[in-house]
Amino acid sequence: MQSSESTNPQAAPEQQTAPEQQAAPEQQAAPEQQAAPEQQAAPEQQAAPEQQAAPEQQAAPEQQAAPEQQAAPQTASIDPNDVNAKTLTQLNTLMEESLQIYELEDQKTNVIDDLHNALQVITQFLGFSTNVHPEIFNLPANSTITMLPNLKLIIKLANGKTETKKFTDYPPEVITGIVEYVTPQLLELIQTQKSYLTEKITFLRTATKQLSTLSQLKENLPSMTTIEEN
Repeated sequence: MQSSESTNPQAAPEQQTAPEQQAAPEQQAAPEQQAAPEQQAAPEQQAAPEQQAAPEQQAAPEQQAAPEQQAAPQTASIDPNDVNAKTLTQLNTLMEESLQIYELEDQKTNVIDDLHNALQVITQFLGFSTNVHPEIFNLPANSTITMLPNLKLIIKLANGKTETKKFTDYPPEVITGIVEYVTPQLLELIQTQKSYLTEKITFLRTATKQLSTLSQLKENLPSMTTIEEN
């Protein structure tokens, strides 16, 4: 009996902090009261794949420079009217350019004729003949080309063949080469001719003065003879 009474004053299991009075699992930080998976940064509250830069929100292939939006080959049909208009424009340009070429060719002919006539006056007046380098005519180096005072070209080949060409028969580039080559020769010939003429004129002028002196002496001879007779 004592043992049963002695046990009564002690904290009986009902009077002690019973499991219900202790921090029960429901009163403790229960899984529901703790940061539950739903209250924590749940996958839905966290940056979910849908809230993150989803493939649709990122630069999707459709929003990026798609091959169709990039410089794709033009497959649009060409308007025949546009082609015809472009062709007509090109034809007009062709006609204008052809007219300009015709005018230039006409000017070329006139310029060559004027050059021929002006140079011929000098060569014929002076009677000069000049040699022309065969390379200008794309001929062998052993060929001989001579330009006469009338500006005709005598071409002698190494095989003995000879032909005559006119100055105006050649294109502008050949004529330019001829003029560039013969001009120094003409100047040298003119200088030589000038010196020769100057020398001859000086001699003739001196001789004329001497002859004039003799003429004056002859006019005075009769008067001198009359004085001696007296």
